[in-house]
Amino acid sequence: MEQTFNRRRINMISWLSYFFTGALVSTLGIVIGPVSQAFGKDPGFIGQMFTLMNIGLFLPIMISGVLMRRFNLGKQLITGSAVSVLTCIALFLMPTITMFGIGVFLIGAASGIMMSIGSYLVVRINEDPKKRSANLILTDFFFALAGVVLSLLLGYLFQHGASWLAMYGVMAVLSLAMIVLCVGQKFPSIPQAVQTTSETDATHQRWGMSVWVLCFALFAFLLAEPIFTMWLPSWLKEHFGMAADRAAFYITTYWTVKSIGLFVNQFTVRFVKLRTYLLLSTVVGLVCLAVAANSAHPTLILICAGLFGFCNSGLFSGIMSYGSLQVRNSPPTLTSALLTIGTIGTLIFSTLSSLVYSQYGLFWALNTATIAYVFLLVALIFASVNSKAEALEQQPAH
Repeated sequence: MEQTFNRRRINMISWLSYFFTGALVSTLGIVIGPVSQAFGKDPGFIGQMFTLMNIGLFLPIMISGVLMRRFNLGKQLITGSAVSVLTCIALFLMPTITMFGIGVFLIGAASGIMMSIGSYLVVRINEDPKKRSANLILTDFFFALAGVVLSLLLGYLFQHGASWLAMYGVMAVLSLAMIVLCVGQKFPSIPQAVQTTSETDATHQRWGMSVWVLCFALFAFLLAEPIFTMWLPSWLKEHFGMAADRAAFYITTYWTVKSIGLFVNQFTVRFVKLRTYLLLSTVVGLVCLAVAANSAHPTLILICAGLFGFCNSGLFSGIMSYGSLQVRNSPPTLTSALLTIGTIGTLIFSTLSSLVYSQYGLFWALNTATIAYVFLLVALIFASVNSKAEALEQQPAH
């Protein structure tokens, strides 16, 4: 009875949800300039206003487990997308600084709804562990793809005199596409609590320590990656006297190789055990990060930055998948917990690393990423030793 929904269309909805979030998050550096000029504000002030977007993104993710149990998934996606469309229209009609602040908060909230439901849908419709891991990685690929596509598109539009509103015209189009995909689509039902003792035990999952350790692993990963991409260009300019465009090329290399890795590794996890893949990627990634942050040879740093991107490409989705596999019939609250705790890393990376920078300097600000990655490796080792996923995979489904 659950198999009547269109799996391909469900996957497309998940891909679009991540593309939407990627488009919103990865283009901030490009949009800040045009917005600052339009309102006559300092870029630092506009950057702080984008904190409203991060808060809007975080809140729905934090309560997504409750929302998904109470409200139909399709209606949530359509409602969030409709709010996003109306917000974009309001920005075009009333392009004021106040409306901009309200707008980025609401579009961020729509993105949070899409990302949390998109993640859960992939987990829900792919029961086979290898297919689940592969589809989560492919879904994450669309996040990175949005960064590449939107960066090129907006860069071209702004270079030819387009208004900052072009960004929110694109977001409106993506929101409309989400509505079109969701209308008439049957979504998987959310498992509900039943009043029997065994079902109650299953609902109040004793998730086990591994789930919470994997939540921490996601936090460490989402703390390390943005710290690395934020401070590496400054380190290269200060330590090697590089020009800004050449220093930026190192980060471009990172994201390009990561995008390639996201596409390739959806196939890798079909042939390699997920636990092995995560541990091997993290060990090699840690070595590459440590070398990139401490080497005196720019060419070696460039190579390691690219390899680090490849190793990182499947970690977010892989950890999400491994966490969901710790419990049979993974509930939406588990996906919500993984996303919520992980996203805290994204929220605090700038504040934490800036504090380290002010106290200990640029070298340690960059190596905060290395320290966070060490915690990531330790967490994955602990989780793999205590994992229930492999045992559950051997048990027949009830």
